[in-house]
Amino acid sequence: MQAVLGEAVTVMGERTGGEETLGLEKTPVDEFMLSEYQTIASAHFDLHNGLRQNFRFYLGLVAVPFTVFAVYKDVNLNIFSLPTVLLLMFAVVPFLGLLMFLSMINTRFDIILYTRAVNAVRAYFKMRAERIGPQGFERFLKLPTDKNKPPYFEGFLRAYTWIFATIAFLDSAYALIFFENLKNKGLLHCFGPWQLAVLFFALHLVLYWLFSWIRTKREIPGVANGA
Repeated sequence: MQAVLGEAVTVMGERTGGEETLGLEKTPVDEFMLSEYQTIASAHFDLHNGLRQNFRFYLGLVAVPFTVFAVYKDVNLNIFSLPTVLLLMFAVVPFLGLLMFLSMINTRFDIILYTRAVNAVRAYFKMRAERIGPQGFERFLKLPTDKNKPPYFEGFLRAYTWIFATIAFLDSAYALIFFENLKNKGLLHCFGPWQLAVLFFALHLVLYWLFSWIRTKREIPGVANGA
């Protein structure tokens, strides 16, 4: 990418003359934007890898309680009437799962932020290219140059959204087991286990939408958009 953009800027300078040539040669700003692109692209792919690793760690986490349950020596053990130690494990998973869910959606928002930053770099060099032509340059561009895209709230047709929905479902399933145990022990009075599990699932979705809305209003924490 750097070589291609650098060559394009050099060619732009060679195709013009006089003072305009000086204006179209590779400038310190061009060098900065190329360096910015390299840094952002590297961070972008690192975040993707980090998000995948977090999801694999989450899958390992949710497997622990059922693994312990499967090897427990009491053959008459009922999943809705667990001893205290196992019950605590089923309580910890949805709590830690919710924290990991929040961490993963914020990592996804950082990926989107870097994608927007790359679009802004592309828009800069598109502007540079338009100064000397060729005509209809836009038809050669496949990737976007809009620094406000993609949106932070991606809807329900993207792969990452379904990953987050899967986490929300698994957290809620573990929460249901925990609430059913509390009910059987006579410790749950106000709401039913299914109601609480559905509310816990809805909490994940609401937090996803809320943090995406916050990121849209303020992309970088502590820094106003456009500052």
